[in-house]
Amino acid sequence: MTKKISKPGQLAEDFFYRPFTTLDATSKWWQDRKNKWLGIGFRSDRGRRPSMKSMGSAFRVRETQQKTKSTTIPAWSETSIFDPVLAEILYRWFVPAGGAVFDPFCGGSVRGIVASMLDLHYTGLDIRPEQVRENQKQAKKILLPDMPKPIWKVGDACGKSLYRIHRGQSDFIFSCPPYGDLEVYSKRKEDISNMPWDTFVGALTHSIKQACTQLKNNRFAVFVVSDFRDKNGMYRGFPDIVRQAFNQAGLKNYGELVLLNALGTLPVRTRGAFEKSRKIGRAHQNVLLFVKGDPAKAIADLGDVQCSDPLLKIMPESS
Repeated sequence: MTKKISKPGQLAEDFFYRPFTTLDATSKWWQDRKNKWLGIGFRSDRGRRPSMKSMGSAFRVRETQQKTKSTTIPAWSETSIFDPVLAEILYRWFVPAGGAVFDPFCGGSVRGIVASMLDLHYTGLDIRPEQVRENQKQAKKILLPDMPKPIWKVGDACGKSLYRIHRGQSDFIFSCPPYGDLEVYSKRKEDISNMPWDTFVGALTHSIKQACTQLKNNRFAVFVVSDFRDKNGMYRGFPDIVRQAFNQAGLKNYGELVLLNALGTLPVRTRGAFEKSRKIGRAHQNVLLFVKGDPAKAIADLGDVQCSDPLLKIMPESS
């Protein structure tokens, strides 16, 4: 089906979303679109349990929603679930039709399933077999037979796993790496989320360099990151670390977007921190865009931005 998604403004009509440096996940359109995506059955929290006390309530809400079969998930309960609307926008803007996506830190099922819904070929790595199994179950349940099937592999993004994937065959690198040990995903020694900070930085830099070898020339890469504080309350400079790693891999900084997150419980959490230490509540993430090779050639290969609605294939009433 080719019906376009109704959006306000000519820029959004032509390019799916306004191509500005700010992406507003707090808007009604974004939240409505997100709930439609969640309605197809994403369960990215399965395959892992929360490693932070602050995430406990989010997982309990998810479990309640699943038991009641509700499709409307409160924005604040999506603490550790990748935003499908963000994935949709970035795929539409920076991946050629039918292109191959490589994700070295795939985590849950969202980025893979959204890619397949848009007729892209997705390969993701995760260090946890249980997460890969859950992702595969969800894809089998959600996707139609004629859609490309996402491939999830158990592998260490810092180890030899990447070398078993064909080099230079991906059209887009897309990932959201662990934020240090802010959320520990497993106790495996090769899991960078439980490494000491200096080791983590070296391992992440190495994994980015390896991931970039999978990318064709004249193609784009995006990492979604955010800064976070050390034990003394100072920012780590995480976005800069990621930028430097891509630069060392030979890619150029091409752009940056700011994702404005739904506030959720941030006002409540910020009050105490601000009164005590004047720390500002962080309400955004950094979407870092890089290019390998000639950006003019990369753009030429992208073609026009497609605005048809893939959800109509599964949920005709979603329009």
